Amino acid sequence: MLATMISDPTQPVRALWERMNHRDWDSLERLLDGGFSAVWPQTGERIPSRDAYIGLNRTYPGSWTIQVETVDATAEGAVARVRICNGAEALYAIGFYRVMGNKILSAEEYFADMGTPPYDRSEWTEPLAAPVG
Repeated sequence: MLATMISDPTQPVRALWERMNHRDWDSLERLLDGGFSAVWPQTGERIPSRDAYIGLNRTYPGSWTIQVETVDATAEGAVARVRICNGAEALYAIGFYRVMGNKILSAEEYFADMGTPPYDRSEWTEPLAAPVG
C-alpha cells in the first residue's frame, strides 16, 4: 500500500522540460503547483508565480530545442541537466526542483553558455565527446 502512495519526483521534472520542448503550455501548467515560484540566481531574478514562469518561457525569443540529459531524485525532489539549442548556440541548464506528489513546488535554475575554456588547461583535462544536435 505504501509503495502506491509514493510518487517518483523525477517524472514531473522530466515532463516539465519535455513539455517546454513541445511548447505544450497547458500541460506544463498542470505540472506546477499553484504556489510555484522559481529563482535564476545567475541573473538575480525571481519568477514569482506559475503564470509568470510559463509566460516567460512561452515568449522567450528564438526557436530552441531541449534535450533532457539527466533527471535524478534528491531528498526534496529532483535535479535535472538539460541541453538547450537554437541551432546557432547551445547552453546547459541545471535545475533543482522541490516536488510533492506530482507537482513541482519550486525551481532554482542555472544556465551556462557552452564555450571554450578560458585558458589552456589541456595538461590537466581532456575534451568531452561532442554533444549530438
